[in-house]
Amino acid sequence: MEKGERLVIIGRGGTGGPSAMLSKKLMPGVDVTIISEEERFIVR
Repeated sequence: MEKGERLVIIGRGGTGGPSAMLSKKLMPGVDVTIISEEERFIVR
């Protein structure tokens, strides 16, 4: 992805949260947005 592009991740419970964190680490110029209904981050 190029700098300034956006990545939208739906859900955080399973792999959404870790994938969002890894995406931001690997691609710091990309805006990462997480869409979730959960109030708390669920670690499994």
